Amino acid sequence: MKEDTVAADSETGTAAQLLWLGELAHQAAGGKAHGLKQLMDWQLPCPNGFVILDATRPAPAQLLAQFYRELGECKVAVRSSAIGEDGEHASFAGQYESILNVQGLEQLQSAIEQCVASLHSDRADAYQHDQHIAPATMCVVVQKMVDAAVAGVLFTVDPVSNRYDRLVIDAVAGLGEALVSGEATPDHYEFDESGTLCYSEVVNDSPLLADDQQQLLISQARAAAQQAGQPLDMEWAIDGAGQLYWVQARPITTLASDLREQDTVVPPQDIVTRCNIGEMMPGACCPLTLSVTGRGIEQGMQHMHVSYAGRPAITDDWTQVAISHGQMFINMTGGAVASASVMGIDVESQGQSLCGRVVPGLQGPPPRPLPIRLLGFARLLKYILGADKAINTFRTELDSFSINTSGDSAAVLQAINTALPVLHRAYWVHLQSSATSGFSGAVLHVMLARGPGDEADHESEAARLLAGAKDVESAVLVEQLDDIARGIAGLERDTAEAFCELSPAEALAWLGDKTTSDIANAFDAFLERHGHRGYRELCVRQPSWSQHPESLVSTLQASVKARLAGATDDVSPTAINLDELSRGLRWILPKAHNAIRRREATKSMLVKATHTLSEAYHVLGQRLVAKGVLKDSDQVFFFSHAELQSLTNDAHSEESDWANIADRRRMALAFQNQIEFEEICYGPPQPIDKRTRAHDEDGQIRGRAVSRGVAEGPARVAHSVEEASALEPGEILVAPITDVGWTPYFNLIAGLVTDIGSSVSHGAVIAREYGLPAIVNTREGTRRITTGDLIRLDADNGTVEVLQCSAGSAGTPSTTDNTTDSEARSNPR
Repeated sequence: MKEDTVAADSETGTAAQLLWLGELAHQAAGGKAHGLKQLMDWQLPCPNGFVILDATRPAPAQLLAQFYRELGECKVAVRSSAIGEDGEHASFAGQYESILNVQGLEQLQSAIEQCVASLHSDRADAYQHDQHIAPATMCVVVQKMVDAAVAGVLFTVDPVSNRYDRLVIDAVAGLGEALVSGEATPDHYEFDESGTLCYSEVVNDSPLLADDQQQLLISQARAAAQQAGQPLDMEWAIDGAGQLYWVQARPITTLASDLREQDTVVPPQDIVTRCNIGEMMPGACCPLTLSVTGRGIEQGMQHMHVSYAGRPAITDDWTQVAISHGQMFINMTGGAVASASVMGIDVESQGQSLCGRVVPGLQGPPPRPLPIRLLGFARLLKYILGADKAINTFRTELDSFSINTSGDSAAVLQAINTALPVLHRAYWVHLQSSATSGFSGAVLHVMLARGPGDEADHESEAARLLAGAKDVESAVLVEQLDDIARGIAGLERDTAEAFCELSPAEALAWLGDKTTSDIANAFDAFLERHGHRGYRELCVRQPSWSQHPESLVSTLQASVKARLAGATDDVSPTAINLDELSRGLRWILPKAHNAIRRREATKSMLVKATHTLSEAYHVLGQRLVAKGVLKDSDQVFFFSHAELQSLTNDAHSEESDWANIADRRRMALAFQNQIEFEEICYGPPQPIDKRTRAHDEDGQIRGRAVSRGVAEGPARVAHSVEEASALEPGEILVAPITDVGWTPYFNLIAGLVTDIGSSVSHGAVIAREYGLPAIVNTREGTRRITTGDLIRLDADNGTVEVLQCSAGSAGTPSTTDNTTDSEARSNPR
């Protein structure tokens, strides 16, 4: 047969060539043909067939008849296999013709002509233009038809969620074309890495695929993907006798990198949480932030345990922080080790401190002898009492901290390497400062717990007492920004209104050119003191206010607009009369207030160190673009710090290699940001599948009250600070978490509800300063509440209730009286 596989017109040399699929080597036959050849090479069942190379030229009739006869003159499928089709970057799905159940030489010739004609159809030309692809060359595959009882597609990676730990099968009765065309709704199956069915949607009463058929598909597909070395999109069919055939295999196009690429190992017995750390780092983080900020937190927590809990040294192990799907967790099991060596530290208080409740199943190692634990407690006291000295020493170091970013990329990276220990010391100091806050707060709660009332009363009273702290850095920030807004609102009304209508960039220029020198100087002074801060301020990729002042100006415009509308009150928290308190509370409260001031001051110092490093990494990105390694400077943030060392030192690096890695990781970040986790995870964290969660319809949401008061008003659900810019005066802000970047909006809102948080989080501190009722740690506020819902926030009892649903909201309203916006605004005051 060999001499018959290739034919050409002896006179013109313009005839098409024919090859059996099994004999393909390096010929240009298109992705579909080579995918079928691979299936055969992998010893997977695949219907036999042949390919017509460059079918735009005529296939010799005699040779075509010979190939068709040797195939058995049976029903065949005639499909395009254009050059570039079914590739890694473009699928051409549905752009070219496929003709099924073709029988007879005449029908075969007609089907081939239809395939070739589709090469230049309007839809194919438009697709090639949109994808910036040169016109393709058409090859055609002729393959035995499978008399399918059930058929479908299989993805070895879920292309919708980009989860590499999921395998997806869609199945329909009969031919798979009904699925591809969208004419039939398939049975849908999702399997985890062990082959266990974790989600399914079955159209009829019984599934189309039996368990053994599902497992056969899984095992053969995963074997194929392993041999291919990449995720695959595969088509299959099972005939009436139960025989499985694979009829197509191609790379999955436009797939991001594995969402777990940066994961650390989490032992199955460990308990990890997003509580607390989720406040500092909401959402997913770029790889550079994971390696820099994540390692900084790990360093700081290990340093704590070296200081008082008997840890021999700081190591490169991940024992206190875990990373999963681009998000950071606190390893509570790693932290519980301290309970064995320090009197007064136990897993119950650890759970209360991080999660606001005792964590079931959390256990520390067996307690060490009493003398060792007493020594540990003495070291803990020394650690807490030494906070002020550590803060002052580090403040001096930070005042002179800078990174020399002159020179080439290697020089900039070396300067960053030299600076990283400063960031680690910033975490040491901030966690030491936070420990004093946690310790004094715990003592305060213990004292209140001895008094009358239940736990909710004690939480509410603690919030009231803690609100009396003065000169808290994050509160000073908001006060100074309010002063600027007040100054602009006090100008001629037309002038102030014009400021509000400008674009943020125009408003920024206006502040420097058009306003009074007092306002301009105040804005410059604000950026001088607080410009290193901003939204997600411990992310090295996220621009700070000084790097992107327009984001700050937009909040300033919203504040001015609210003042012009008369919807903003200048309030101060009610002063605490110490004489009315017990002797113990009079002793602990000033210490608790001082601890809050310390914690917020060291947080600002930590952010400043991070900001300095962030600016250096931005410069490094620019140097790598100039060197031709990266295509844009933002790509630098999609490598770990260690990878940047390899990238910078690689004399033979090419832009395409490193840039493609960065692009796929940047794409993965968008998927990672859509993932949510339970607040406490046992073993390696698993993303929540919202499709399987029962919805609580009672309209009541509970959380931790951190600032007293009651408010009713429309909800504004904002998942980012950009979404918060739509806030209207009198609305109740519902957010996953709020950091300093959100707090300039606090003079607009009537109350605050967050999914996570604690009594010492930034949102809690500012809410108390503004006298706003606030509830944190609701876990599901942003899922249960919709923008426009009328809600009642009762921070005296720690509850949020949906009173009236907005259009499209799934909540269940409760009967209530009507409260105006102005009443909602005044209630918490």
